Amino acid sequence: MSDSTGDLDALVDNEMSAAATAAALREHGTGVLSLARGGEAYAVPVSFGFDGERCYFVFIGYHEPSTKTTFAESTERATLTMYDADGRDDWHSVSVRGPLTRLGEDDWPAAREAIGDNGWYPGLFRRADPRGRIDLWALDAEEVTGYESG
Repeated sequence: MSDSTGDLDALVDNEMSAAATAAALREHGTGVLSLARGGEAYAVPVSFGFDGERCYFVFIGYHEPSTKTTFAESTERATLTMYDADGRDDWHSVSVRGPLTRLGEDDWPAAREAIGDNGWYPGLFRRADPRGRIDLWALDAEEVTGYESG
């Protein structure tokens, strides 16, 4: 078994700058949103938009109650993790932590602009029932960290 301590120590010098993390969040429109309810975790792939201060998500309700919405409502601090890996020595990842808030109609214009810049929607969104629930959520970027290959 090999010693991987050297690999972990190398990450110390691979922290991304604030400008680099913001650029990565603006360029990549997908990630994994991690939520928690009590002692149970729930992580879900999402498309998002980033405006420099918030990450925006659209939750489409296919059924009630929605597991994603139930967990989002119970989460005090959520984490969004965005990553891109083109190879063992060519990768970067960014984590955004903060409170998650359901937004109202007044927030849709800003969210549409942010999501339109880099978000994308899988084909399953086209099959969503238009009469179903569509909610806008935002994650305030209180803590943003990123690491990249050397």
